[in-house]
Amino acid sequence: LNEKFVRGSGAGGQKINKTANRVILVHNPTQLRVECQDTRSLQQNRKIARKRLRTKLDEYLNGEQSRSSLKGAKVASKKARSKAKNRAS
Repeated sequence: LNEKFVRGSGAGGQKINKTANRVILVHNPTQLRVECQDTRSLQQNRKIARKRLRTKLDEYLNGEQSRSSLKGAKVASKKARSKAKNRAS
């Protein structure tokens, strides 16, 4: 895992533009890359970036069985049942 801190850009004023608070994470084996500059805090951005990388790795490695895919399928089936129930009424 490569972790790089780069100067931020965009809205936020001097605090964003002068400090290295943008986090870039690269997972070496898969070359998946995640960038985060959501907050002005470097530590919070690191935490958010790692969470996003975990999610991205899960989708990359597990595909259909990833957490987000299973959650989406559950919501879709619930919606379909609700629609069928409404039609029956």
